[in-house]
Amino acid sequence: MTTKRKGWINHGIKGPESIAHHMYRMALMALIAGDVPGINRERCIKIAIVHDIAEAIVGDITPADGVPKVEKSRLEQAALNEMCNVLGGGMRGTFGNSVSKNSYPFK
Repeated sequence: MTTKRKGWINHGIKGPESIAHHMYRMALMALIAGDVPGINRERCIKIAIVHDIAEAIVGDITPADGVPKVEKSRLEQAALNEMCNVLGGGMRGTFGNSVSKNSYPFK
């Protein structure tokens, strides 16, 4: 995925990272987070891998876009459901509630 993170573009940052680069970096950070006391490493990795997956469909919606939080959440949930259907529905059951955007990776 080569879609650049919109917040970086909006702030004029040269060479902005892509959504894919961001997700990969987060996964690497999660991988080493297990060394931090009180962090659930496995959950952290799961969240890092899927936390922006809906953006592949809805794009990178930032606060500057003026999309209400409720609508952004609805769009992202619909996109996540679509992605899970493409994956055969199995991932939703595995990651569903345990890695929602509102969950935290602490034990």
